[in-house]
Amino acid sequence: MVALLLVPGEVTFLPLYDLVTHLGWLDTYWALVVPFLATPIGIFLMRQFFKTLPQDLFDAARIDGAGHLRMLWHVALPLARPALGALGALSFLSAWNMYLWPLVVTRSTEMQTVQIGVNMILNEEAARWNVVAAGAILALLPTLVAFLVAQRQFVRGITLGGLKG
Repeated sequence: MVALLLVPGEVTFLPLYDLVTHLGWLDTYWALVVPFLATPIGIFLMRQFFKTLPQDLFDAARIDGAGHLRMLWHVALPLARPALGALGALSFLSAWNMYLWPLVVTRSTEMQTVQIGVNMILNEEAARWNVVAAGAILALLPTLVAFLVAQRQFVRGITLGGLKG
């Protein structure tokens, strides 16, 4: 998994584009979202977090008759809220700030992302810098909101649950 972190995104660009084309997802939301749901950094982050959970919690759930899925749903996932919040924030920020991938997989102007729109404003004959700055600020707002939501999730996840003793 650590070796996959060393592979640059440009190496996987063409195979991902080929996959999206074969699935018929060009110019759809699926092409913008699905290829980046499971990333090596996300798998590594969640694995490392789940390895830190105390085994006593799972032993207690097993004694109470919980199966694997129930332990995952009722024990591990509630404790993983900080890690899931961090992963969600990282995934959202990396997907939101992409420029090249949405430029390649979207054809219509309705499907193009904000970053492409800001660049289109910038590339006009007489670029008005006040409009470009307003577009950049509008592109920044969802990032700020995602950070504030994830920050609250970090605090809530840390204060929930855990072993006392």
